[in-house]
Amino acid sequence: MHFRKFIGTCNQSRLLHFVSAPKFGDNNFVCDPLLPRLVEYIYLHHGKSSLDVKNDLSNFGSQHDQLLQLADQCEANPPTLKRIDGWGRKSNTIETCNAWKELHEISAREGLVSIRHDNNQELREVHQAVKLLLFGGVSGMVSCPLAMTDGAATTLSLLAEKPPEQCNDVELWKDTVKSTISHLTSRLPDHFWTSGQWMTERKGGSDVTRATETRAVGDGTEKVKLYGNKFYTSAIDCQVTLTLAKYEEDLGLFLVQLPKDYDGSIEVEKLKNKLGTRQLPTAELTLNGVSGLLLAKRGIANIIPMLHVTRLYNSLMAASYLRHVTTLAQSYSRTREAFGRPLHRLPLHRATLSRLESVTRAVTIQSVDMAMLVNNKSTGGLDNIVRVLSAVVKVHTALTAVRNVRDGLECFGGAGYMEDTGLPGIFRDTCVLPVWEGTSDVLSAETDRALSRDGAVDEVLDYILGLAEHTRTLGGYEVGESSVDTTPLQGITSKLKRYLDTIRQVLSSPRSLGASRIVTEGLGAAHALACLINMANVTGDLSDIAAAKLWATVSLPKISIPKDSDIDDILNGV
Repeated sequence: MHFRKFIGTCNQSRLLHFVSAPKFGDNNFVCDPLLPRLVEYIYLHHGKSSLDVKNDLSNFGSQHDQLLQLADQCEANPPTLKRIDGWGRKSNTIETCNAWKELHEISAREGLVSIRHDNNQELREVHQAVKLLLFGGVSGMVSCPLAMTDGAATTLSLLAEKPPEQCNDVELWKDTVKSTISHLTSRLPDHFWTSGQWMTERKGGSDVTRATETRAVGDGTEKVKLYGNKFYTSAIDCQVTLTLAKYEEDLGLFLVQLPKDYDGSIEVEKLKNKLGTRQLPTAELTLNGVSGLLLAKRGIANIIPMLHVTRLYNSLMAASYLRHVTTLAQSYSRTREAFGRPLHRLPLHRATLSRLESVTRAVTIQSVDMAMLVNNKSTGGLDNIVRVLSAVVKVHTALTAVRNVRDGLECFGGAGYMEDTGLPGIFRDTCVLPVWEGTSDVLSAETDRALSRDGAVDEVLDYILGLAEHTRTLGGYEVGESSVDTTPLQGITSKLKRYLDTIRQVLSSPRSLGASRIVTEGLGAAHALACLINMANVTGDLSDIAAAKLWATVSLPKISIPKDSDIDDILNGV
């Protein structure tokens, strides 16, 4: 994805006369301008040494070129569906390339899922989040099945001691759930499983209560057969999946272990032909009586923890793609000349590069903050904050990534538009982020509902302001007496406070649901600014301070609510 394939097909001596390929550093953790300092700040605040974690991240960062080559192979060799084997037997086999399989093995060995489930490691969520930031942009879309795997492991862990009332064999049910967790969180490639998340049906993927038509047929116990259509299922080469289905009067949550050999219980109708994420096997399925295990009769309530995790991965992928493109653009600007000077000496290009860097840092820190919030079990009173920011941060990071990765491609001129460079593929893959785990409009409506809970508005806005004023640290931990000098950014903090007051005023006034997206994007930008200020106040680093100032200047969207009558008049004229 960084001009390797382009250079390989051209005469280098001639090529270098008009373009020099951008490069990554030797180690994408050590060379990152933010991550080592961010890790150090968080661990120091909690009185912990970051040495072992930074060594692990450095070792992983040194594998960047190897991961990039594997990701390129996944892009060049997308999955295929083999319906009939050589003997004329129906197989419905999904065939993936060796690089896809190797990336799964690396994911297991590196503990990309298991780290967060290691209860003996403090601040494990930070360790995992940073490792995923290093992996996402060069993962060949393996980050997607990892997200669903981590989400499934989280849900199963919460349910492991809560068999449903219908359960006929409690011990077998518990053994099945715990065995599945051990596979999903394993570091051994031969033992490691990935999980799917089969929610989307023909009537839609967000309104699952009304859209789910899949039926679970059983004898009133935990064992059922599932019948129906799953319209959009990612990472179909998984070993297990969680899925929703109608069961008696409820919408239940079920665990399905995929058959190793074709038996007709799952029919692959087709592989999806997508704008991006072509490395990822995504299919439409018909369930013809595949065996399922009832996990919970109240399915929707029990998938919420899973959604927090998968939305977090979505945000981390957004940050990873941004860093990927920003690093390449910065490298390219030092070797590419225009108007007699390197690009990085041209004022307009410098302004663009600085904005990309500010955006990348903002999305990175707010994603790590979200990782800590999701995993924070020691501080009470965060439920409303997690519920709101889980949706807000996902929307904000996804939209920000799409807009700025596109701008990043423009930094390469025509080369950014050429498939041979690998750059358009990064943009295509980024475009899925606002769609996965709930579109921006759907999550904005969810944000509106979450903010209507008692005390939610004050809790969320106070949390954001607390980050900026350094009464809170990342992850929602309260700060005692602090020697941090917040003076250099008092003006920006005051601007943030006024911005939050505007949002508070909008939320306290009668409004239509049509205003929800504006409020959601505004909250996301405000949270990102608060995270930048929090980091800058602690480090005092001039680049951190400048990143916060730049974000406050150009990246806070105007909170302006359109009139319902104008919306109606426009659409009535269509």
